[in-house]
Amino acid sequence: MDIELVVMDGADASAAPIIRETIETAARVMGVENAWCEVYVVGDAFMRKNVLSYPASADFPRPDLEATRDLGEIYLNPGYIAAHGEDLRFMAVHGFLHVLGYDHEEERDILAMEEKERVIMEALGISEA
Repeated sequence: MDIELVVMDGADASAAPIIRETIETAARVMGVENAWCEVYVVGDAFMRKNVLSYPASADFPRPDLEATRDLGEIYLNPGYIAAHGEDLRFMAVHGFLHVLGYDHEEERDILAMEEKERVIMEALGISEA
């Protein structure tokens, strides 16, 4: 799994290694190989939300990736996440699952996504209290 991690607009760069490790662990747990994901670490000037994910369109050509699967883009705002008492690693996992196609539109989708989040967080050594 290849991750392009970009720190934008004065965001806290110290979050980047934590985010990279989290996404790599999530990919391993989910069995994702031969894939590419872009992760942007942003500040409030760019986005006033915790996480946004944009799964890649199958119709969008990426000749630069050759045989590698493009998962899409994840945007994380560590400052916003911290200010709202949320966990950065959980938000990274949540965003990653969205680029894999998980959502929380219906009850069964919520349950499936929450189970994957739990398994990945446990792999990171974090369990619910």
